[in-house]
Amino acid sequence: MKIRIHGDNIIECERALKLITLAYKAKANPKPSSIFMPLFSICNKDNELFEVELLGGHDRWNVNFNTELVKYGAPLREATDAYITKVSTDSKTEELLLAMEFCNALPAGNNAWQRNGRAVTCAEIGIPYFYFAEIGGVELDANRHVKAPRFPNPIVPFSYLTSSKSLNVVSVPIYEAHPAITDALRKKFTHIFGVEASLDLLKCIIEQSQISDAMDLLIEKGTTLVKILSNDRKRVDTFRSMEWEEFLKISSGLKKAEWIKTHPNKQVWRKKSSAKVNVTKTFKKLLADTQSLDCLSIGAKEIPICLIANGNVKKFTDILKIIYPKDEAIIELADTIEKKNKPLIVVWITGFKPRGDDSRPDRGLVPLARMLFGNDIDILSIVFGPAVKQTWKTFKENPAKLALDNGLWQAVINLSNYVLADSSTSADGVLVNIIDRDLIRKKVKVVFIAAKPNGAFSEHDVDTTIHTMFSRQMNSNIFESMCNPPGGDWSGISYWDFSDKTEYRWTSLPRVSATKAKRPDHIIQINSKSGNIFLVIESKNHAKDLEENIGNRLTEYVKALFKIAPTAYKEAKSEWNLFGGKKSPLPTPISISGGAFCYRNLDEMKLSMEKGNLDFIFAFEFKDDGTPTIGHVILSDQSQFLREIVLKISSQFSSGLVIKIY
Repeated sequence: MKIRIHGDNIIECERALKLITLAYKAKANPKPSSIFMPLFSICNKDNELFEVELLGGHDRWNVNFNTELVKYGAPLREATDAYITKVSTDSKTEELLLAMEFCNALPAGNNAWQRNGRAVTCAEIGIPYFYFAEIGGVELDANRHVKAPRFPNPIVPFSYLTSSKSLNVVSVPIYEAHPAITDALRKKFTHIFGVEASLDLLKCIIEQSQISDAMDLLIEKGTTLVKILSNDRKRVDTFRSMEWEEFLKISSGLKKAEWIKTHPNKQVWRKKSSAKVNVTKTFKKLLADTQSLDCLSIGAKEIPICLIANGNVKKFTDILKIIYPKDEAIIELADTIEKKNKPLIVVWITGFKPRGDDSRPDRGLVPLARMLFGNDIDILSIVFGPAVKQTWKTFKENPAKLALDNGLWQAVINLSNYVLADSSTSADGVLVNIIDRDLIRKKVKVVFIAAKPNGAFSEHDVDTTIHTMFSRQMNSNIFESMCNPPGGDWSGISYWDFSDKTEYRWTSLPRVSATKAKRPDHIIQINSKSGNIFLVIESKNHAKDLEENIGNRLTEYVKALFKIAPTAYKEAKSEWNLFGGKKSPLPTPISISGGAFCYRNLDEMKLSMEKGNLDFIFAFEFKDDGTPTIGHVILSDQSQFLREIVLKISSQFSSGLVIKIY
């Protein structure tokens, strides 16, 4: 059997690979392959169970997952971090087994629901979806001092559980401890950590066997997490205790609305008015008058989603007609809602920043509502942010095109029943779209033509090659401190103490420091006799994309960061702990800067080294005909020690990499 992992980048591939090896209590042994398309044998003792091939970077292998999933009825074109597929015995097709998302961002504010669109995309067509996240992460101030731990609104992990139940699909939140978690928080959350339980489910899905027991355990852990998060909130602004379980047992969205309406502890929803964007007078009145109806919270008062239950539906439609008199589209909208006289979910979407660009997290709001209530309840999305004027022109003339071109509008239009747009930048005033939702979903096997290299090599291949070269070299005293390819999450930089096998980690990294130093794309630690040497590398597609004097900015970033105490540390065979010391454990490091890109010629390499004030250059000449990649290397006097190291590493990849040093 051959499994493939299609990742947003090579690191997402590696995360999925690690989970597979843990699920099978096996090891991943590298096999001869192209350096940019790593192949592993999953071995239990001496027996090969199957092969796993890593394909880093979506839409680069003659496969577009968004396009393929839309064919089966997926409502959104939202690619996840990793897809796991099974290659057919004739190698002509692949079957999609499951999708994974990895989130290391602090779950604060609206980024907590930013990824719900990816979950609903998979859930709607029956693709199992694993959402991995961390709990117990800490927010740092400008001086990198710990301020406080941050937690998601409990409604967000809960939405995965409700979608699993209502759509009868695997869509589960799986939490693990953040490296900086305190001992007290670890103790509080230890019984909800779900990675171990997810391994059984992962194995069942790969083997296409019974999943119920493993699934039930993750649902139980998720529900317990939601209860802890809600009970710890200072104000009673969410469901509490058994209310979550009662709501979860209800499969119908209309019945959920009725449960909320008749619940003795139902909560009235209130939306904070935001002064961050300009809004119209009519929108201000619409928001105020709607809130005067005492709309109901859908389980969390702070999020911009509310329920208008049956008794208030006509009152709400009257408000629409009064605020927007003589507007035929509004009258049609109001009459349609009034005629149905069914509970209505209203999603309030700013959608746009003051300058008109999309607010990316807002694209998760309507998916969040759908995951909570399913498809048998109507959703009205009210968009009020200051989009550029062309947006409103396209919305009026061709909303389908707007949904096709823009991820925010895709979520709004494809998952709502009605859209009302009242924006200060709309030349045509209020705009309306009544949507005839197409709910044809194909819950069948998702099969597509097998992926293959398309010959268009890029920064992804550069990053994959650097990662593949250096990531499994601990026996040679080489440690990969960070790999941040396109789409990476900046989750942290590590230093490995080879003497006592302790890992120290700096989290919540800024992209650019106060001194304009720049975070590298790769940091490789080499433990030499003279001390720790760090290779800090900026990777690009083309040499011309390297910035002038980038070398000094890279080394300055690492120098400044390593002066500060780390956020967390992990001793050998121990858990992560919050670092309590004030001094950095790292002796004065030596930083060597480098640039990496796709090869064109030697002159370009020399110019890039001089322009960037760099100590070395890696330029990779990729080929899609099965012949080895050629790694062209230039070394300065200071970096000559790399000659032996790079040649030794390349000998491990003789069928996939050849090194030429100039």
